[in-house]
Amino acid sequence: MNINNISDLIIAVAAAAVPVVFAYITKFFKDNKQAMSILDAVAPLAKDAVVAAEKLGVDRYIEGEVKKSKAVEYVTNGLTALGFDKADLTVIENAVEKAYAEAKNTLESVYPQKTEEQQEKTDAAAQAKALADAQAKKLELAKSDLEAKQKALADAQKAVEELSKGA
Repeated sequence: MNINNISDLIIAVAAAAVPVVFAYITKFFKDNKQAMSILDAVAPLAKDAVVAAEKLGVDRYIEGEVKKSKAVEYVTNGLTALGFDKADLTVIENAVEKAYAEAKNTLESVYPQKTEEQQEKTDAAAQAKALADAQAKKLELAKSDLEAKQKALADAQKAVEELSKGA
């Protein structure tokens, strides 16, 4: 083989490889552009999702992990609604954690969370109220039953008196 043939071969291979390499580079940049779009969409969705999950803990006690999973679910649903079918769960979880860390102090002052102890007290109060309502209803039924029986007794006494007078 001669040096000219080898260099011609290298040039031919390089010329054939250039379109393939450029197609790969174009695809790489296009994929990264979509990745950047997902990252741009995840941050505001994560902030909103964290706020929404924190609002859930105002009225009833919810553990932190449950709130985090709810926020991740909200972000995933939001990305799906925006047309992003494939999103890395780890990226979403990290974005949610970052959003929570950034807004933690504000969230705690704006949305004070119910503690487990407060939830237990609320549940106990609700059970006591339900029991008291049930007992009040029973008492009301017993009272109306007693009134009906007293009326029947009074009617019976009247009938006995009338029979006694007539005899």
